[in-house]
Amino acid sequence: MLLLLAVGCRSEPAAGPPAAEGRPAVAAGAGGGPAGSAGPLQKLRASYSGTGTIMAAWWLALEGGYFREQGIDAELTLITSGATLLAALRNGEVDLAGTGGSSMVLGYLEGLETQVIGANVKLMESNVLVRPEIETLDDLRGKTIGVNRLKSSTDTATRVALQRLGLRPDVDFFTRGTGGQAESLAALDAGAVDAATFGVPGLFEARRRGYRELVRIGELGLPYANGVIGATKGFLDRQPDLADRSLRALVQAVSRFKTDREFASQVLGKYSQVDDRAVLDASVDYYRPLFALDPYPDREAMQMALDAEEHPGARTARPEDVADYRFAERLRSSGFLDQLPQ
Repeated sequence: MLLLLAVGCRSEPAAGPPAAEGRPAVAAGAGGGPAGSAGPLQKLRASYSGTGTIMAAWWLALEGGYFREQGIDAELTLITSGATLLAALRNGEVDLAGTGGSSMVLGYLEGLETQVIGANVKLMESNVLVRPEIETLDDLRGKTIGVNRLKSSTDTATRVALQRLGLRPDVDFFTRGTGGQAESLAALDAGAVDAATFGVPGLFEARRRGYRELVRIGELGLPYANGVIGATKGFLDRQPDLADRSLRALVQAVSRFKTDREFASQVLGKYSQVDDRAVLDASVDYYRPLFALDPYPDREAMQMALDAEEHPGARTARPEDVADYRFAERLRSSGFLDQLPQ
């Protein structure tokens, strides 16, 4: 009787993160492991390459408890794309990275054996905004366009899109790495660049300051492996289960982004350091249709990333060389995606 009384008087376990409207609350697994299993959390050193909304899945996976639900103790660090990220991957400082497809392609071509296992966005979606005196595409001839960093997704999108529209990169126009969206805006204000390429939420602040969109790259419908999830072949061979569980956590985060505007805006504000709620809500609304719940790295999008790379090895490389499709295929066949609201 005493034993039954003691059991009946136990306090209830602490609740997990609050449920989003219309969806169940996050359920953590027993012992801190994956849902329905017992075991300790497994450490993951992950990175994201910027503070634009395209990186939001990583933030929501952490803040929404989805990494923990999948048995992962994730350490999330901002590491810029290109040479900085590739050095971190080479030195073993990062296990899994969120970045543009160009960084993963370049890493593979330089012998680092980087592999793409997923993509949250599968087309080019930035916007080129210009100073008031620039009115037409022809006015960009001889001008400099600010991008986050050379070889970043903003750089690649600018070069590919304007080339499609008849301007030759490094001949008719030039790109300059500024360091990020805030720095591109400052460069525009100072007259250090004639135009700049923005994602959101930076796009909305640039509009507010009176800069005009000359090219909406997303409207060109160019496939591109954007916002990719990547790692080295060595990590994927050593930790395939950890990669699988990370991919599940990230698609859960995409589902939450699409279905819980309040939470998505809150998290976006924390990581982007934007406190204007109207801008945050507009950024979420802008990206809802762009985020893909199925992270399969489409071959056409991967081929575009190869075509945009200047490294001579890109001419003979295939999407299958740069992308490891096993993880997205396992996710598809598991039925996990079918259970997620969107």
